[in-house]
Amino acid sequence: PPATAAPATPAAVAKPAADTGKTGFAVQVGAFSSTADANALRDKLRAAGFNTFTDTVTTDKGVLTRVRVGPYMSKALADAAAEKIKGMKLEAVVFQR
Repeated sequence: PPATAAPATPAAVAKPAADTGKTGFAVQVGAFSSTADANALRDKLRAAGFNTFTDTVTTDKGVLTRVRVGPYMSKALADAAAEKIKGMKLEAVVFQR
């Protein structure tokens, strides 16, 4: 019986974790075919005090590494971050997660 209960617990825990990743807002600063370029921008933004992360996505142009800032719980906070990023002469697009 414990072996049957154990697989159910990780599945139950994994679902809320996936749901929380889709809350709030983030700012996309770029998408790069070069992981090194994406990491360089990520590091630049982190040095400027932003909570920055990367993820990869497969597109019709191949695999791209996206550089994103956030998450923010409100659009107003994400918009404010986007304005600061634009002040660094970078692109910044706010989107809901």
